[in-house]
Amino acid sequence: MRIDRLVLQNFKKFAAETFEFPRPANAPPGAGSFHVLIGENGTGKTTILDALAVALGVWLEWKPDSLLANSHRRLKKEDKRLIGSAQGDRTQFQRVQETMSVRATGAILDREQFAWGQELAVGKTKVSNAASKQALDLIKSAYERVGQGANVLLPVICYYGAGRAWLAHNERNKAKAKPNGPANRWEAFYDCLNERIRVADLAHWFLREHIEMGNRNGRPRPGFEVVRRAVLDCVPGADGIRYDSDSEEIALSINGNSQPFGNLSAGQRVMLALVADLAIKIVTQNNFLVPADKLGPEDEPLPRILAQTPGVVLIDELDVHLHPKWQRGVVESLRNVFPAIQFITTTHSPFIVQSLREDELINLQGQTVPQLGNLSVEQIANGLMGVDRPDVGQRYEEMVAAAKDYLVTLDEATHAPSDKIAEFEDKLADRIAPYADNPAFQAFLELKHAAKLGAKSANASATQQGGA
Repeated sequence: MRIDRLVLQNFKKFAAETFEFPRPANAPPGAGSFHVLIGENGTGKTTILDALAVALGVWLEWKPDSLLANSHRRLKKEDKRLIGSAQGDRTQFQRVQETMSVRATGAILDREQFAWGQELAVGKTKVSNAASKQALDLIKSAYERVGQGANVLLPVICYYGAGRAWLAHNERNKAKAKPNGPANRWEAFYDCLNERIRVADLAHWFLREHIEMGNRNGRPRPGFEVVRRAVLDCVPGADGIRYDSDSEEIALSINGNSQPFGNLSAGQRVMLALVADLAIKIVTQNNFLVPADKLGPEDEPLPRILAQTPGVVLIDELDVHLHPKWQRGVVESLRNVFPAIQFITTTHSPFIVQSLREDELINLQGQTVPQLGNLSVEQIANGLMGVDRPDVGQRYEEMVAAAKDYLVTLDEATHAPSDKIAEFEDKLADRIAPYADNPAFQAFLELKHAAKLGAKSANASATQQGGA
């Protein structure tokens, strides 16, 4: 499963746009990929992820289990592009009277160059899946084969929003969230495109594994070992993970120091939650790739289920809560642990951009650069992200501009007639007033003032007093 092209028509801010997600050059069949969207706030990064989620929703149109009854992701009338017009003292908005559509081209199961999509035609209230008929038939056939007992390799699809671990969500049906309930493959699709990570569900899963470990004389099930390895490989410094029955939370050990989930830093929590949630979905979806008793030689160096499970994972603001050191390594960590997954993410971090390979950056505001690893963070921030002086702070830039303006005004004052000096003095004082908290800055400019304008200011003051 992957998406190579996304075509939008009247979807949110986009009137008509096409986005390409090229496959890695010389990559083996079934290989995953990484694409990162950059651009200023308001350029449409999250909108593109929203549209991709609609495209991925093709997997949720047929319901193989009642558990997924409300897990679909479809176009809504609120998604249609707005246009504004000035009316009196305000701007009024209305939806365009044109068809809205999201269309994708890519791979579904073993079919390449497959096309599917949704549209909401003018005057219609019901979304049409006519463009997805072949895709839906293919997916339905796969679900039916699963129902007949066949081992069908299915993808994982996930959308993690910027507030993924903290966004409020509808409370899950308690009867379907029991830690000792029956295993269900379709749990992997439950609520998977709603941008949230259900931390309570993660804790239930770890509790279930904790109970089963007791039934196995302290030996974890191989599925738990798969999730454990994924988390430890992606969270820097992590060396252990378990369910803590005292705190009733997941406990993560960092450099030998074990802490319950609620006591971890925001960065540690968000990385643990994201990687554990994705790995659990994989173990749940394709459990026939997990050995019955323990991981074997075929699961080294990476468990076979992680190496082979395909899918598309959307992550908004991949850098959220992560220290720059973690930002530099997060792309490679996810790529190595989930090599068959197509990741499409957004970021504002030059450190993440710097870690990308050829053709993995999608710049919504200009040309991309083929090779990024040899560019400095300053070059990326300036050349690709439009930051004028990434080597200094914004206030320092303002102070430099103020100093230049001060010196130009000072030079003008030296050539001005005496009766204008007071006006120039006021202008000079106003220019440096915002930086009164920096005495060195003020002292430097006052010395310049004294050298150029001191005598003239004194004479002008004396003339004014004499006239009085």
